[in-house]
Amino acid sequence: MVVALLLAGIIGVALSRLIINQARFVAGQDGMLQARSASRAGLTVMSNELRPVTQGGILAATSDSITVRVPYAFGVACFTLFGRTIVGLLPGDSAIYKSATASGYAYRDSTGSWVPRDGATVGSANLGALCAWANPPVATLSATGWAARGRTVSETKPSVGSLVYFYQRITYAFAPSVTLPGRKALWRRVVSTGASDELVLPFDTGSGFQFLVGSRLTVRATAPAILDSVRGVRVRLVGQSELTPEGKSAPSRFDLSSNILFRNNAGN
Repeated sequence: MVVALLLAGIIGVALSRLIINQARFVAGQDGMLQARSASRAGLTVMSNELRPVTQGGILAATSDSITVRVPYAFGVACFTLFGRTIVGLLPGDSAIYKSATASGYAYRDSTGSWVPRDGATVGSANLGALCAWANPPVATLSATGWAARGRTVSETKPSVGSLVYFYQRITYAFAPSVTLPGRKALWRRVVSTGASDELVLPFDTGSGFQFLVGSRLTVRATAPAILDSVRGVRVRLVGQSELTPEGKSAPSRFDLSSNILFRNNAGN
């Protein structure tokens, strides 16, 4: 009887340790998946908006935040009417277009440079049909999920035939989280409206931005004095798990770094 009880106790202890170790392993894997998801989600969101940025698109930059002019609709200046220019828009992402708040527009001048016009009013009326009056006529295109659109800008700066895009000023920042006090989150703020969203969380304090400068894409820890020399950013996203896994002393971490080149500057 004593021997049987002893053997049962040994087996019970071994099973208990096995179950505890397995639970800790599963918790650690789950924590790593959470941290990895945070890093990858943050990179996906920023990449989609930062890649189309053109020269002159960075307005402010620190190691924790950047403010940029983010294009959300592209088109061609097709007609001028009563001191306004009508822009026939190319088919794009209708969800992004509807949710965007215009901060201004930019046009490509005769030298091939983009000229931003902050504060210019972008009209809401659809005047794309007037593009047919241009000489030569300009077709306003439609596609599945995208009705043909033409919008006005409150100036006659872009000449007919010039490429134009509408943009909104966006700030991305690693800042204290509201959802998880004491942790960091990736925030996105629309400058013109002040609307802020806590996009992804949590992140380690090591997360931040570095800057790719000049034709050699030299990596700098701090932003240069001349922001137009920035050709892209290196984003470091150190995702964390929300909870500390069982048996660990700190949340799980996943360190992800990636270069995001601004499309218009990548080859300069």
